[in-house]
This record gives sequence, structure tokens and C-alpha cells, in this order.
Amino acid sequence: MNAKDAWLATLGQLQIQLKRSTYDTWLRHAEMLGYEDGRFVVTVPHAYAKDWIERHLLASMTRTLSDIFQRESEIQVIVWDPIEEDNNDPAPLLDYLDAPQRSEALAGLNPANTFENFVVGQANQYASLLAKAIVENPPGKYSPVLFYGDMGMGKTHLLQAIARSLLERGDTVIYVTAEDFTNEMVSAIRDKENLAFREKYRTADALIIDDLQFVEGKVGTQSEIVAIWDALRNRQKTIIFASDRLPADMAKVSKDARSRFQAGPIATLEPPDAQLRRDILDAHITRRGMQLPIEVREMIVGQPNMSARDLEGAIEQLHTYAQLTRQTITLAVAQTVLKSFTMPAVVHNKTSLEALLEATANYYHLPVAELASRHRTKIVALARQMAMYLAREETGASLLQIGAALGGRDHSTVMHGCSHIAEMMFSDPKIAQDATNIRQRLSETQRNMAEYVRPTDKHRV
Repeated sequence: MNAKDAWLATLGQLQIQLKRSTYDTWLRHAEMLGYEDGRFVVTVPHAYAKDWIERHLLASMTRTLSDIFQRESEIQVIVWDPIEEDNNDPAPLLDYLDAPQRSEALAGLNPANTFENFVVGQANQYASLLAKAIVENPPGKYSPVLFYGDMGMGKTHLLQAIARSLLERGDTVIYVTAEDFTNEMVSAIRDKENLAFREKYRTADALIIDDLQFVEGKVGTQSEIVAIWDALRNRQKTIIFASDRLPADMAKVSKDARSRFQAGPIATLEPPDAQLRRDILDAHITRRGMQLPIEVREMIVGQPNMSARDLEGAIEQLHTYAQLTRQTITLAVAQTVLKSFTMPAVVHNKTSLEALLEATANYYHLPVAELASRHRTKIVALARQMAMYLAREETGASLLQIGAALGGRDHSTVMHGCSHIAEMMFSDPKIAQDATNIRQRLSETQRNMAEYVRPTDKHRV
């Protein structure tokens, strides 16, 4: 075993032996600079770390290294900053210095959570643009940032994609959930390692805290984040939060903390519409090399409350079942497999297909019969495709049922119409407003029907 491998094996052993907070604070940034005749030269970023390691860890580190290297060894700890070091320094550098801590940080991220795998639609476009702007610009230009949305909408995916990109460009990045941050802070207080804890967080290039809502009611955590926020902001570094609740809705958050959480851009990730659900589903199917019949895909996409996470879960269930049983996934098989899956219930008070077609035709000042006709004038074609899109969104009708109501058109024609309207809504505000206006008319009609009151007994003969 060579010296480099022995040092890496020693770090791995120490990571098992020590508390996570101790290892992360004192050894995560330790690097082997050189080796000569049993002496390992190890660098740390500051004098306080050097002093603490020499007083508390050096003896056990030396013993572990000697056992692994199978010869008596010595560890010399020095403070060294490679950025400030003269490039002509003849010190014996190892050519593997690719920052072990960066590799470990990357290892802590889900490899699937990249920008390439994030499917963008109208519901999350701004959040995606903001996330990419963070990594394409110098630290601190977009900071602080809050990504907000319900569970399963893709917040963690975006945060980890940001963290990965920043790490790969060489930034010092800390990605942590608010719960893990709190636990680490408590451990640091208990072990009297407060200074090291604070230095770790206040010297980072980027701090990314997920599940921010966890800090509500935790006064100490909020105060520590406020102090770190101030330190990073003064250094023009990056601060990113994600939460399934807005700071304004967190009653047990201090005024100081709330003002900092919402001090910068807030990007909302909305529930995916039908087109985005379809795109997300297709991405997962393609990534796994699956083949699914259109009726199975439409059954899953037709669940109106499916989040991005729900869609991935459904495909993972079907993929696992197909691999283990070697069965082809048919609609009947999919219904059986997903029966135990927590699928969001389809809303039962759906608008009827007839009412939707009537509202759409009326909005465009057309007879309902025109939607089912073979006429292809611009206004008729637009109204027909809008009816297809809204029928998929607002009714429980299948593609075949929608096609039958629109003059016997097949499911592929209906799918094309839905996709075309979704694309137009993305680029043409007027089309998006048309869809909103028709929905409002439907809602008003349903509300008026609900408010109809029968004659009371005193009016009856």
C-alpha cells in the first residue's frame, strides 16, 4: 500500500470511529501534502484546527495510520493555503490533490439531481432559471434566494443541482437540511466546539439549507442562522433556502429571521400541469429504458394532484415489478401494481365534459357543434384544441371520451391538441389568459348552481 492510499484509508477509518460532527469539523478539510520516510505532512486551513487536532486527535490518528500502513509513522500537521502558496514552491505536492472534502460533499448528493434531469415547464420555469443563474454568476450575485413549494415539487432536486455545480466549479459548499443543521449545532454546543462550528459555516462560499420550515419554534437555530447569514452576506457569498412554507406563514419565527429568509428573490414551484406531468413521466420512462402503453401513461398523468415525486414513485414501482416478474406492463397490470401506491384521489366534483365544451364554445362565440365539426378555420381550431386541453385538466374524461365528444377524433389527435395549447400558453400570455377566463366562467356557473335555493316549507302550499 502506498502512502496516499494509507492516508485515505486512515481518514475512512477515522470517519467510522469519530462522531460525525467531530470528523466534519476537524478532518473533513485535512489533506495530505506529502510523504517522506514515514512522515506524513498533513494540511489544515487554519491554526485553530491545527491546535485542536494536535491536542485531541493526533495520537489516535498516528496509531490508526501506523496500523494501516504497517510501519511506524509520524503525522506533521501544518497550516497551508494552496491559493496563497507560490507556484514555484518546491514542496513535495501529491498530484491527487482534488480536495477530498469536495468529493465527499458530492457523494452526499443524489447523483440523479442534476440540471440535466430537471424537467422544466410553466410551473417551475422561473425557479429553474434562477437556479441556473446562481451557478453561472459569481458568488453572492443572487443571494439570498428562497425556493418555495409543496412537498415533491422539485425543491431538493434544484438545491442539489446547484450544490453539485458550485462544487464542480471549485466553491466551498455546505448543503444541509435545517434538521441536520440543528443537530450539528446542538452537538457542537455539547462538545464545546462552538467556534469550529461557526467557522465552518461562516467561511463557506455557499450555504444551502433545505426544509427551512423545520426551524420554526427553534429560537437557538434561528439565531445561529441569522448570525451566519450576516457573516456570509458581508463576504458577498451565496445563501439559499428551500421551504414548503413561506416565512410570512411561519408564526414561530423571529422577526430578524423572517426578514432574512425573505430578503431576496422567492421562486415558487407550482404543482405540475398536465403537460409537465407528461414530460416528467416520459423523462423517467426514458431514463429507465421502459416501454409503457399510452393508456398506462395517460392513467398516471390523469391524476391531477400528482407531484414530480409521485410520478417518479409510480414509474419506479412499475419498473421494479416489470424487472422482477418479467411481465409486460399493461393497463390492467399497472392498475394492480399501483393499487397500493398512494395515488392522489381524483376529484369527484369534476366539471362535466358537456359543460366544459359549452363554456369553451361560448367563450369563442361559436356553436358547440363547431367543436365537433371538420371545419379548420383558425378560431375553430383554436377553440377545439383549447377544449381538448381543458377537458384533460378539468374533467375526468379519458382521451378517447374527449375525442368522441369532439367528432370522433382519436387519442393521438387529442394529445397533440393538448400539447399545442400547453406550448402556446408557455409563450403567449393571451392564450394563457383565455384558459383562465374559461375556467373562471365554469367556476362561476358551478357556484351559481350550488347557491340555488329551493322554496322553503312556508312557501309551499
